[in-house]
Amino acid sequence: MIPADEMIKYFSKPGFRRLFQAIRKKYRSLGRVGGKVQLRNLTAEEQEVLGGFFGRNMARQSSLTADIAEVDRIIRESRFAAGLEELLPEYFREELKSNQEIARDREEQWKRFFAEIEPVAVREKTRAWLQAVKEGKESGYRTLLSLYQEDRDEAVRVLTTCVRALDELPALTGERCRRPVFAARLTGNPHGLDRGTWLGRLLYSGILYILGNSPEEQITSIRYRAEEVRAVFRLAGLEEDDLSSNVIIAGLRAKPEDPRAGLFENALMSRSPLILPLRFLEQKTAWFPFEAVYVVENPPVFSAILDTWDRRRGCPPLICTSGQPSVAALWLLDELVAGGTKVYYSGDFDGKGLEIGIGLWKRYRNAFVPWLFDARTYEHAAAGTRLSDEQRKRIGSLEVPWDSGLPKAILRRGYVVYQEVLVEEMTDNTAI
Repeated sequence: MIPADEMIKYFSKPGFRRLFQAIRKKYRSLGRVGGKVQLRNLTAEEQEVLGGFFGRNMARQSSLTADIAEVDRIIRESRFAAGLEELLPEYFREELKSNQEIARDREEQWKRFFAEIEPVAVREKTRAWLQAVKEGKESGYRTLLSLYQEDRDEAVRVLTTCVRALDELPALTGERCRRPVFAARLTGNPHGLDRGTWLGRLLYSGILYILGNSPEEQITSIRYRAEEVRAVFRLAGLEEDDLSSNVIIAGLRAKPEDPRAGLFENALMSRSPLILPLRFLEQKTAWFPFEAVYVVENPPVFSAILDTWDRRRGCPPLICTSGQPSVAALWLLDELVAGGTKVYYSGDFDGKGLEIGIGLWKRYRNAFVPWLFDARTYEHAAAGTRLSDEQRKRIGSLEVPWDSGLPKAILRRGYVVYQEVLVEEMTDNTAI
């Protein structure tokens, strides 16, 4: 038989790779050499090469239906004296297998993968979760499978660490721990359990499984992804960093009986805004009742409204989300709405601004009021930058519940309108 390298070199001519790829696919389906394959859109060079192989004129023939048994016979009767079952493994540098064989191999490899990790699990619920993931019956399966297909060794490391974390969840022993501290203890990296990591996503899935008997409303009632993650980890005894999440406020007051009322009175007297971290909001505040709180998206707008403080009777209750509302901002708004306050929201007339408004509307419903955030305001405001194709697509996919015509108006005009051009109208449309 001719050496494999010489045979592969010969069949590197145009047309053969496409032909052999189609034959390999058919072999995988049938589990044997047989059947027919079809090639379409043949180039002139492929027509010439394949025509010579089959011994017929294929000039101007754009497609070819080939009998695989004939291909096998031609190769066996050639100087190579080898059939497709000998050629294809050398050609593709892989073993020739049927789809059933490939599936069995993958299943065995998957079982061996878990066999490395199963001895690590100590608690019964952790072992049950691991088995559910192995069988594809649990949401963590897709996360793990994606990592496994990308990097098996990394998947072993991540899953092993996840199993250890589930066994050691603070809530299982009635304890509490900061999530970054817990992460550092497990991985050496305080960000090792962040929601954007493989480990963080997998552990989140495992916690939901292990705490399956927890009150369902504690999880399903949460609408924002970051807040949902925070709530689930808290149920597991893993507290968040409670300082990074914060919200900017001005004009808010607490009732005299609240131990922190003086803080807000001093801020009002000194005309100073406050930045409240989540840690502050974890302790309930007896807020002074307000009919409305005004929420803006952008810090410069917040500052511009405060600049008018001197010529006003006072400062309206004002909150700045600094973009997408943080957990701290949401907790603060939750408390105010629970006390009867309505949320007046104003944002940029772009995809992000609309999405923030829609999210707040979904959360607060009847307590949500669009503040200079409708089609009429948009159409009369100074235009900003022209919408990009991506922005158009984003806005076109949105449904604005308080003004169904707003996305259409933005798409029709074709420009973003920024909050900053509406500052004067905002200061004239606040009740203090």
